[in-house]
Amino acid sequence: MTTETKATERRLSPAVLVGGTFALTTLLSIVLHVGEILFTDHDPHAPEGPIATIESVALVGGIGLVIALAIAVPLSRDPQRAKVGAIVLGALAIVTLPVFWSGAPATFGASAAWLGGLARGSHPQTGPARGFAIAGLVIAILEIVATIFGGTASQLLT
Repeated sequence: MTTETKATERRLSPAVLVGGTFALTTLLSIVLHVGEILFTDHDPHAPEGPIATIESVALVGGIGLVIALAIAVPLSRDPQRAKVGAIVLGALAIVTLPVFWSGAPATFGASAAWLGGLARGSHPQTGPARGFAIAGLVIAILEIVATIFGGTASQLLT
C-alpha cells in the first residue's frame, strides 16, 4: 500500500499577484498623495506637488499595467511563449527602475513572476526565464515595501 502526500501549494493567483502589486504600489501612492491634499496645508498645485505627482503616477503606472497585461495574458497560455514573456517582463522591470515611484517596475516584475511559474496555475520555468521571474518578484516586493513604509513615513513626517 502506497501513501502519497501532496504538498499544499501556497501560491498567489496571477490576478492577486499582479493586481495586488499594482494596488500596493501605484494605487497606494495615489491614495497617499490624495491624503496629502486633504490633510496637510501643502500647496497641491506646486510644481512637483501632490496633483502633479498623482497625474504622473497614474499615467506611468497605468501604462505599465496595460503593457504588462498586454504581454502576459496572451503569452500565459503556452509555456514556451510564457518563457519569453517572463524574460521580456523581467527585463522591463529592471529597465523601468528609474520610474520606481510609479509602480510600473513592480507590475512588470509581478507579471514576470507569473509567467516564470511563481504564480498558482502557471508553468514553472527554468534558466533565464526563472531568473527574470525571481528578479521581478524581488523588485515587486521591494517596491511594495518602499511604497508602504517610505510613502507612509514621508506623509507622517511632513
